[in-house]
Amino acid sequence: MATDCEVFDLKVSVFKYHLMFDVCAEGGRLEAELKYTAKALGEADSSTHQLIIQTAKDPDVSLLHVGALLAHLKVVQAATRVTIHMYDIEWRLKDLCYSPSIPDFEAYHIEKIFDNIVPCAIITPLDCFWEGSKLLGPEYPIVVPGLQQRLTWTHLNPLEVLEEVRKLKFQFPLSTMEAYMKRAGITSGYMKKPCLDPTDAHCPNTAPNKKSGHVPDVAAELSHGCYGFAAAYMHWPEQLIVGGATRNTTSALRSARALQSVVQLMGEREMFEYWTDHYKVHHIGWTQEKAAAVLDAWQRKFAAELRKMTATESVSPAYSFYPFSTSTLNDILGKFSELSLKNIILGYMFMLIYVAVTLMQWRDPIRSQAGVGIAGVLLLSITVAAGLGFCALLVTFNASSTQIVPFLALGLGVQDMFLLTHTYVEQAGDVPREERTGLVLKKSGLSVLLASLCNVMAFLAAALLPIPALRVFCLQAAILLMFNLGSMLLVFPAMISLDLRRRSAARADLLCCLMPESPVRTRKLPERSGRSGRNDKSNWKDTTRQPLDPEVSGDEAKTCCISLSLTKWAKKYYAPFIMRPSVKLTSMLALIAVILASLWGATKVKDGLDLTDIVPENTDEHEFLSRQEKYFGFYNMYAVTQGDFEYPTNQKLLYEYHDQFVRIPNIIKNDNGGLTKFWLSLFRDWLLDLQAAFDKEVASGCITQEYWCKIASDEGILAYKLMVQTGHVDNPIDKSLISTDTKNGHRLVDKDGIINPKAFYNYLSAWATNDALAYGASQANLKPQPKRWTHSPGDVDLKIPKSSPLIYTQLPFYLSGLSDTDSIKTLIMSVRELCLKFEVKGLSNFPSGIPFLFWEQYLYLRTSLLLALACALAAVFVAVMVLLLNAWAALLVTLALATLVLQLLGVMAALGVKLSAVPAVLLVLAIGRGVHFTLHLCLGFVTSIGCRRRRASLALESVLAPVVHGAMAAALAASMLATSEFGFVARLFLRLLLALVILGLVDGLLFFPIVLSILGPNAEVRPLEHPERLSTPSPKSSPIHQRKTSSSDKTSRTKSAPRPSAPSLTTITEEPPSWHSSAPSVQSSMQSIVVQPEVVVETTTYNGSDSASGRSTPTSKTTHSGAITTKVTATANIKVEVVTPSDRKSRRSYHYYDRRRDRDDDRDRDRDRDRERDRDRGDRERDRDRERSRERDRRDRYRDEREHRASPRENGRDSGHESDSSRH
Repeated sequence: MATDCEVFDLKVSVFKYHLMFDVCAEGGRLEAELKYTAKALGEADSSTHQLIIQTAKDPDVSLLHVGALLAHLKVVQAATRVTIHMYDIEWRLKDLCYSPSIPDFEAYHIEKIFDNIVPCAIITPLDCFWEGSKLLGPEYPIVVPGLQQRLTWTHLNPLEVLEEVRKLKFQFPLSTMEAYMKRAGITSGYMKKPCLDPTDAHCPNTAPNKKSGHVPDVAAELSHGCYGFAAAYMHWPEQLIVGGATRNTTSALRSARALQSVVQLMGEREMFEYWTDHYKVHHIGWTQEKAAAVLDAWQRKFAAELRKMTATESVSPAYSFYPFSTSTLNDILGKFSELSLKNIILGYMFMLIYVAVTLMQWRDPIRSQAGVGIAGVLLLSITVAAGLGFCALLVTFNASSTQIVPFLALGLGVQDMFLLTHTYVEQAGDVPREERTGLVLKKSGLSVLLASLCNVMAFLAAALLPIPALRVFCLQAAILLMFNLGSMLLVFPAMISLDLRRRSAARADLLCCLMPESPVRTRKLPERSGRSGRNDKSNWKDTTRQPLDPEVSGDEAKTCCISLSLTKWAKKYYAPFIMRPSVKLTSMLALIAVILASLWGATKVKDGLDLTDIVPENTDEHEFLSRQEKYFGFYNMYAVTQGDFEYPTNQKLLYEYHDQFVRIPNIIKNDNGGLTKFWLSLFRDWLLDLQAAFDKEVASGCITQEYWCKIASDEGILAYKLMVQTGHVDNPIDKSLISTDTKNGHRLVDKDGIINPKAFYNYLSAWATNDALAYGASQANLKPQPKRWTHSPGDVDLKIPKSSPLIYTQLPFYLSGLSDTDSIKTLIMSVRELCLKFEVKGLSNFPSGIPFLFWEQYLYLRTSLLLALACALAAVFVAVMVLLLNAWAALLVTLALATLVLQLLGVMAALGVKLSAVPAVLLVLAIGRGVHFTLHLCLGFVTSIGCRRRRASLALESVLAPVVHGAMAAALAASMLATSEFGFVARLFLRLLLALVILGLVDGLLFFPIVLSILGPNAEVRPLEHPERLSTPSPKSSPIHQRKTSSSDKTSRTKSAPRPSAPSLTTITEEPPSWHSSAPSVQSSMQSIVVQPEVVVETTTYNGSDSASGRSTPTSKTTHSGAITTKVTATANIKVEVVTPSDRKSRRSYHYYDRRRDRDDDRDRDRDRDRERDRDRGDRERDRDRERSRERDRRDRYRDEREHRASPRENGRDSGHESDSSRH
């Protein structure tokens, strides 16, 4: 029975179908209530709805006139005529819709007639007029034997038809039918309702405006809602069918901006059960899946037909019609929730281009890092894909998984990559190649590890929010960040090592097969004759002298290549600027103002989430929801009573519970200002009617204690059967309960309105079956379902089955005026307070409905958010303190992150963003993202040396470039969210993530450095003497280490013996300041340092010219020009020898001070040993180069010999030249 019991609740349709925001709060009482409901009702299978909203294209035009309603009729009528063909069956609306239930007549032909004549339940403003009957059909008029007219609702007067059947004297329970119609309010149907078009030929003469021909007052007719053909149970509230209403001083309708009609369909399970035993589906293997397919197909065609009508303008162009179908909404959400490979590929390509351009050094292709940056982005792409695959094994995907997580993980991963590459390029040139990758991890690994762990902990803290879909989102993001961390610390360093080999081989970035042009120019020597070349020794002694360029440090060369880099800009301009006292003062005042403004804005942030944000834009469903949200604020709710409650003996408490809801202001009242009846009152009214019929039969003598006469009414006989029920299974019947005393005898309902408690569940079985229309209209949804028992007057069996005790019942209410979250929260708190009051009295109950299911989260959202923020901040504090071993630094970082969250709340207030579960997650995420802007700076600050101002400048210089590039990459990744079709992604995530990046840059690069320069923690290393550097350690005497030489060096290298130089050059007086005051004796004992330069010159001479490949090849002077190539390798070693006295007293004194410097001396010896090892490695590499050169020479000689044999005429000259070359 789909009458008022199935009144439309749009939010059910929207939220039920696989939306991202399954925002039912997880945990607590709401989850327990949902579990209880699921256990009692079983598999949820609510009805589906097809809706149509009509608005005027001019927003100022009212729709309360005849033309608008006739246009509405045309559209709805076309939609109800939709048919589809599936499984060789034609399916019409009548086959899929809900229809009011009718009594069982135990006669097939009667049931068939009623099955065709009882229409679908359509909620529409047209039911206030005769034209509403055109929507009810039937499609083919019903022919009743003996009746002259064919029955259709446009001409049907049920009372007149009943009188005609009475005259025909059919074998038909007319009294039962008459009582059924009376209770349902079925009287004249639509025959006495006004016609919108009195000139219509089919407009009945009984219509009040048929004779006058005047159009009806539409506003007056719609003022109190409309009634269907069963007026007692089919009342459509005005707030459901009329939207955007304005009223006059008497509360009567004056204008309206929207009209709404609803077609109600069965759910898939109900449709499957309805048709299971029907011959129509026996040949197709009827299943629930096929029922669902039929419903989906019909809904899609329903929406398509309406779009077709509005597109062809077959209706008035002055109006707009917006169809809504739960099936098409499900299709759209499924389509846009799928992983968009196109958007992801485009987003990652943009990130790839940005990283390549950022890390490219156009003037120095060898030092360029574009290749390693591209490799890093590709690594992150593979890592994200692997992480998503792992997440698919653990949790289900939703819109956030496909629309947000891939870009968010990429943005966070690229920030770590920029930090590692920046550290890589900042390394000094004297660091051995084998140690550079380890040094990168040594310098930046802690920052990457700490920042990633803080992000992961922030997401895990956000998972404390009791929203299942957002909890899945947070867990997926945390998993992906762990994957990114592993790849950045384990795989990406290997890529850096490969790039280091490329740089060592002096190969260009990206195009590794090419080598840049050598800066050494080759000059061609004058030609000499081949004949004299053999004896002219001056030919081989030509010498060119050129002073060697002074050595340029690696840092200077790098700075030359990136003169416009962010690092140099930070060092020369930005850091000195913000460290000025005036800038500090202005910035601190600005920070205080920002914090105060953010505090004020945080108090202005409202709760809520618009429905239109979670439906893709540019769709009919989005347009429908925007109009529905604007013009209609209608909801329904249920007060659910549970088991562990004795219903038969506590009926007064149930009535009291129901009556208390009249105090809730948002509940719609009836015309008398009271509440609509609920199941127990309808049950009681039915029994009272039976009791009245019984008393009448007793008074007439047709019913006695032992029998009833043949002319007794059906209601009287049914009352007799009920009254003899004892309620005991072992003794179910007791005729002594029948009393002729109609005042003091046994009654079905006593004078206080209480149903006989002993036979309560026997009566319930009879009511649910024999008053099906009232039972369905009550929306009681009694569980367990009452047992079926159909009354037959000719059946003398008095036993009525007893239903099981109730464990679940519903009391329906209708809500209006809920246009914002604050009003809904007020309603929820009022209802919860009422339910708690009766919980104390022993009635287990709870409210149910969309307002409680999806808005109750806002009652505790701020508390959950504060808890999540506190957990995230505490986790960051502990992590920073443990890894940095500095509580003050951890506190400053935590306070900076808290300030960032507060600022983001202020931005939300400025942008008009409401606080819901989505912004709540972003607020917690701000803590993890803010770590990138503050932690790296704080780590550089505590590891620098000097005063606070100097350390803040150095830290800013070291982290500004990676922080800025990481922020730009994060902004680029966030901008990819603009491609999403979901409004909440494009509006909420995009705007708030961009705001977070901007706020993080301002806080991390302006406010936080200034705070550190004023209140920063102490440095890890503090010099004892000099404020900005460590004291220079004085060297100790050590034996002279002889450098190892290979055997090849003895033949190709000439060494000059160490000789003392002039005293002015070789003797340097040592004045160690650190010992001046403490050890004067040691100062006097250490007199001189002897410097002995050693220069090894290595000369290799070839005759010939360079080939295109850069190799020297000896050729014949008679054939070639005779150019001479000379390769000179010079190695300069500076040997420093400390001369100390040999007396024991001085040595003991020196040994005393030497113990204080053991650690520094050991470090110097290790560095000398490493440099010695590097020189030995260089020597070995040069030896290998010479061997390769000799091998090339041998191959060239072999080739020349073959050429000589091929040219006998030149063989003699070539041989002579070859011998000369061999001599050299």
